[in-house]
Amino acid sequence: MEKLRLKIPPPIVGIVFGVMIWALSEHLSIQFMDAESRKLIAMVLLGIAGTIDVWAIVSFKSAKTTIDPRYPHKTSAIVSSGIYQFTRNPMYLGLALILTSLSIYLSTLLGLLCVIAFILYMNRFQIEAEEEHLEQQFGEIYLNYKNSVRRWL
Repeated sequence: MEKLRLKIPPPIVGIVFGVMIWALSEHLSIQFMDAESRKLIAMVLLGIAGTIDVWAIVSFKSAKTTIDPRYPHKTSAIVSSGIYQFTRNPMYLGLALILTSLSIYLSTLLGLLCVIAFILYMNRFQIEAEEEHLEQQFGEIYLNYKNSVRRWL
């Protein structure tokens, strides 16, 4: 399992879990609210996710550091302003919100289990490895940031 650490780009992981949600909706859809309400909630979550992701990308670009999480050793700065004051992983949070939005839109409560699985996967195979690299590279600066800002929310 260690071979998965930092190997699969997070957007690809998100797509895989999105396909799983879609497959569940095809076979195990449960109407838990009316279609208009589901659509509204899904669109609001999608808008929040998009805002978070764009804010995160702009913050990284402003700091002139890499956006590709598979290569944390290429990081040139710890970004701790903007959205990064509230979450250390806003892009992954955005992906989780997109998956949540999809689950609601497709009316599959079981899809929320996929969101939880996505978060667990990201914690284990992406975030933990990134944190190890950042601790080695930036030492006390990163540890202080890590201790003051939560991983997800």
